[in-house]
Amino acid sequence: MKNMTILFIIAALVGFTFVDAAKAADPNMPQRPQFDPNAIRGRVLVEKDAEGIVTSVKIENRRRGNWEVVLDEKGKELAQMENKIVHVIGKVEEKDGQKWVTVESFTEMKRPQRPGFDPNRPGRPQRPGGRGPGGPNGGQGE
Repeated sequence: MKNMTILFIIAALVGFTFVDAAKAADPNMPQRPQFDPNAIRGRVLVEKDAEGIVTSVKIENRRRGNWEVVLDEKGKELAQMENKIVHVIGKVEEKDGQKWVTVESFTEMKRPQRPGFDPNRPGRPQRPGGRGPGGPNGGQGE
């Protein structure tokens, strides 16, 4: 049993070594971006008053929480990206327990498309009744 454990550990180390060597050999393989404490990714949330004037802009990030945006020129420009996912670079600080970001630059993030993906191609046909076998009516029509 002891020999099997040692053999398994050696095989795992050799496997990890080959994976790292393959990553280094292929420059087209996507690399994980470096962590930047002054960069935030998230959805832009905009609040407006009754006249439609922007009163606040927030960036909603699931892991790091909500960030208030300083409403200077770039902050107001970011408000035009309402409900879009963005990558924001700027000065990050915390005041009175609230997280703030002063925007220096931002870009809209888009999901990469799968090869051969056609958004105009019709989807799968629906079952009668629109529910599968696990639905509330057992897949029977309504």
